[in-house]
Amino acid sequence: MRSLQVKFSFVVVSLLATACIGLAWIATQHERRALEAEIEKRGRTLAGNLAGVAKEPLLAEDDLLLASLVKQAGREEGVVAARLVGGQGKVAASLDPEEVGRLAEPLEPEGAGEPGVERTGRLLRVASPVLYSGLRVGEAQLEFDLAALVDPVVSESERQLALVAAAVMLLGVVAGVVFVAFLVEPLRRLRAGVERLAAGDLSVRVPPTSSDEVGSLTRAFNAMGESLQQKERIQREFGRYVSDYVLEQLLRAPEGDELRGAEREITILFADLRQFTRLSEGMKAQEVVALLNEFFQLASDCVLSSGGTIDKFIGDSLMAYFGAPVSQPDHAERAVAAAMEIQRVVADHNARQRSVDENAVTVQVGVGVHTGLAVVGSIGSQRRADFTAIGDVVNVAHRLEKLARPGEILISEAVQRRVRGSFRLRFEGERQLSGRQEPVHVYAVEPSPTGPASAQRG
Repeated sequence: MRSLQVKFSFVVVSLLATACIGLAWIATQHERRALEAEIEKRGRTLAGNLAGVAKEPLLAEDDLLLASLVKQAGREEGVVAARLVGGQGKVAASLDPEEVGRLAEPLEPEGAGEPGVERTGRLLRVASPVLYSGLRVGEAQLEFDLAALVDPVVSESERQLALVAAAVMLLGVVAGVVFVAFLVEPLRRLRAGVERLAAGDLSVRVPPTSSDEVGSLTRAFNAMGESLQQKERIQREFGRYVSDYVLEQLLRAPEGDELRGAEREITILFADLRQFTRLSEGMKAQEVVALLNEFFQLASDCVLSSGGTIDKFIGDSLMAYFGAPVSQPDHAERAVAAAMEIQRVVADHNARQRSVDENAVTVQVGVGVHTGLAVVGSIGSQRRADFTAIGDVVNVAHRLEKLARPGEILISEAVQRRVRGSFRLRFEGERQLSGRQEPVHVYAVEPSPTGPASAQRG
């Protein structure tokens, strides 16, 4: 843990130093550019003023007055050269007497009557044309030493920034040491817990002391310990019912192998909207989808509340099964109770719709229920698979649903044998179902005055 403190402190100091140096460099460069822009603005103004007062002396060739004007301009801070150039391009007056009479290097202005600017190394040259009645009669030139004007200010800023950076780094180091001190103790306890867990003590738990990442890591460690302890408990209990070899294969099986198909007795329920094609005539696509979603929501809630599993939605039909994947001894009763609940909630929904709008679309449902053996498991391809049920029991339930009239629940004799005494049933006779040689005894479930839940217990 001490090495962690040292490494963390080093990282903190390095990051803070890098950040401070970067920020200081950015700040000084920004300040330097701002100062240079200000000096350039000032130079334009001074050159323009010098050109404005020099036009008449230039025309009159008043050398004394021109020299006085140049000398006065040279007193401005940072000016290292000042000159007035006549119309012939020769220097009429300058701070450097040796330049007088020589040809001056012209500096093209940026616009008519506007000062021209040229930057060469540490020098800033500013030139302003001397105009008289709109005619160019000369030029005023000034040169500024940028280094002399900017460097002292920037150096002072750098010193101040260095002091601030040192204070920030010192504060960061202190904060880092304090943070590591708070961080190390929970990590030390967590490390001790990991060592105990690795030694086989699955009951070890580390109490979390914070809500940060370390606390999350501690809670994850505790969850892992509970999961391992639960797995050991399941292995110990389940090992009493299967051989060691089978248990080992189950524990080593890849994820999803536990969903391989298995044959079991279940009850299939099909619920279908009656005359849906006629109902949807003239309806917009959004209205058709809304109607289907509303029906599927009502039916799904009934199936799920009875402990069933929704297999799929087929057009305007719903398929569900009971007794899988969790075994349910009363799966037939659950399925019939769910069917009755579907009819009840659909009837209530229609009544509410009619109370709001007499012309509202109302729906009716036909339901078929059958019990039998089916293969239940994950069926499909490697890219797409569904946990579903297949077999003759599915086909019979589907055909019973097709026989059911609107608002009717039809069940097979296999279901009748399991639910008689719990529901009011009416024998409908034998029906020849498509695809089957032997006829099927069909029963209708009559509504119970006390509702499906009471009927199931009756």
